[in-house]
Amino acid sequence: MITKEMAEKLWKDVFGNKEWAQDCFGVWMHRDAWSNTAVMLLRPGQTKKYDYSWNVDHIRPKSDFNNPLEADFFNNFEPMQRGNNSEKGDNYPHFSIGDKKYKVFSQSGYYGYGIIDVSTNKKIDWKSKQGKHY
Repeated sequence: MITKEMAEKLWKDVFGNKEWAQDCFGVWMHRDAWSNTAVMLLRPGQTKKYDYSWNVDHIRPKSDFNNPLEADFFNNFEPMQRGNNSEKGDNYPHFSIGDKKYKVFSQSGYYGYGIIDVSTNKKIDWKSKQGKHY
C-alpha cells in the first residue's frame, strides 16, 4: 500500500520542490493534490479549474505479481495524473492513454520498470528521462 509519505517522497525525488509538474504523458498535476478523487484547482494563468490530482502508478501492475505486495517498490512507481492512471489500469505490458499506445519494459541494470511510447520508441518514465533510480 502506498502511503502519503511514500507519495510525497516520490514527488520530491522526481520533481524536487516544484508545486506543478507534468506526468510522463504531459498532463499537469499539483504537488498537494495526491488523491484518488478529483481535486479541482485553478492553475496560475488559467481561468478555469481542472482536475490536477495525481497518484502513484504501479508501472507493472500489482495484478501481475504472484504476491501483490511485491509490486510496492520505488523503481516500479510513476507519479501519474489520476485520470491517466485510471485509464492505464492493470493493462500490461501494452496500454493506451487516449489514442496513444505505450508499452511497459524491464529496466536494464537494476530491478525496475519503465514506459515506452510505442509511436516514437522513446522511454518516457521518470527513471529513463532523468537517468536515475532507487
